[in-house]
Amino acid sequence: MQVIISARHFDVSDGLRQLVEERFSRLDRFEERIGRVEVTLLEEKNRCEVEGDLTIDGRGSVHAHAEAGDFRSALDQVVAKLARQLKKNRSRYKDHNAADKDRLMPTEETSL
Repeated sequence: MQVIISARHFDVSDGLRQLVEERFSRLDRFEERIGRVEVTLLEEKNRCEVEGDLTIDGRGSVHAHAEAGDFRSALDQVVAKLARQLKKNRSRYKDHNAADKDRLMPTEETSL
């Protein structure tokens, strides 16, 4: 997974860069085919904004945005939103015929 971090109106410190990479690497649990992650950090007077775009190979992209008083909480909100969207997308692509296969297969009780 390729992580691209960009910032507006400030320079990203090494600690913040590591935090972003660590938090977004956790999203591999929900989708293995994440090819690219673009994170944009924006800092203004009393607020910090984080935008995250995930590009999933073969399925499109997912976007989330959050705003908070500090980057850590805004980053946690964005990762939570993206995880929720990835879980929802995963349930859409599950094998819907699996239940039918179990229902059609005779069990020991029905064959007696």
